[in-house]
Amino acid sequence: MVTCSGCGAVSSENVRFCSSCGRAIASLDTPTLEPDRNAAAPTPARPSSRPLGSGGFSPGTVLAERYRIVALLGRGGMGEVYRAEDLKLGNVVALKFLPASLQKDAAALAAFHAEVRNARQVSHPNVCRVYDIGEVNGRHFLTMEYIDGEDLASLLRRIGRLPGDKALETAHQICAGLAAAHDCGLRPSVPASSPFNNTVPFPTLQNT
Repeated sequence: MVTCSGCGAVSSENVRFCSSCGRAIASLDTPTLEPDRNAAAPTPARPSSRPLGSGGFSPGTVLAERYRIVALLGRGGMGEVYRAEDLKLGNVVALKFLPASLQKDAAALAAFHAEVRNARQVSHPNVCRVYDIGEVNGRHFLTMEYIDGEDLASLLRRIGRLPGDKALETAHQICAGLAAAHDCGLRPSVPASSPFNNTVPFPTLQNT
């Protein structure tokens, strides 16, 4: 049995997603290592006053007659991200929504559209793909590639640090993705939510 790091629910070892909150279950082959004796003890995560699973859309909700919400993946200053099923194409995607406070902000909407235009210029195995932009009930969102995996920040909190060879491999992949963006004349920034599965996350992209 494995325990979900997001909500604490217990699932069988052969499942990929938590049956309670939909979070990806860390794979059994995630690298482990001896703890760094010189590193400070990790700070316990502070419980959120709002459960992760209580986003603006409930699981099962169908948006724009196409996307069925599976689970809330995360939320932050740049809005909420959901895992969803594309009912038209039959695959899994991620939906990124602007925060409610920015839905009517003209400058924020312009930046959101520019983000999608810029990201669609980049095609590289180490950069998460962005598909399209949409709106439902006045809420603007973009559709992007869903990447199954534990994010790098969570992995480092859990194991302390990467083995040297894995750290070099990860850095090389991130740099390759950044170089592809630079070749398109873009200036990206890589968030701490980089998924640890050989694909650099969808970055914030700006024209240079």
